[in-house]
Amino acid sequence: MTIKVDHLHWFSRNWEGADVLMFNSGHWWNEDKTVKMGNYFEDGGQVNMSLTVMEAFQKSLQTWKSWGENLNPERTSVFFRGYSPVHYRNGTWDEGGRCDVDIQPETNYTMLEPEPVYNQIISTVIKEMDYGDRKVRFLNMTHLSQFRYDGHPSRHREPGTPVDAPQDCSHWCLPGIPDAWNEILYANLLSMGFKTK
Repeated sequence: MTIKVDHLHWFSRNWEGADVLMFNSGHWWNEDKTVKMGNYFEDGGQVNMSLTVMEAFQKSLQTWKSWGENLNPERTSVFFRGYSPVHYRNGTWDEGGRCDVDIQPETNYTMLEPEPVYNQIISTVIKEMDYGDRKVRFLNMTHLSQFRYDGHPSRHREPGTPVDAPQDCSHWCLPGIPDAWNEILYANLLSMGFKTK
């Protein structure tokens, strides 16, 4: 299977003319979920075996940028949400890592992770799109969300989940973290005068 980094999926034509578009990315851009699963990167109709995951991520964001620059900024407000942090302790998700250790919000700033490279790449591409009346807003929720590692579902998931199933530390419980994300998005829309347009 190939991941085409030089053009968007055909379904993207359905996004054109939308009032608000929200994008996010990051978790699926790693070797375990691409190359090690037999998914390679295609560029210009050719599979490129030398392209690293980060290079493919950067190239796909440039493709997204080219597509996004053709959107009507008077019609569509575009947002890109930052990388959702994970915090498995004592191993990765498939090697016994756990995320049910934290039961209170983080209060020690030194325990927070540095800015993920994914966010740095996303931020750079978004800055390249900031000209004239065009502005893509980067909603960097990563730092904010790191304070609430206790908000992950961990082993408390949907009924019927096997006891020995890997813990879920890349999604979030409701109510909580996603509500804060939504409130920040809503505040941004109001500050842009979205309700009056």
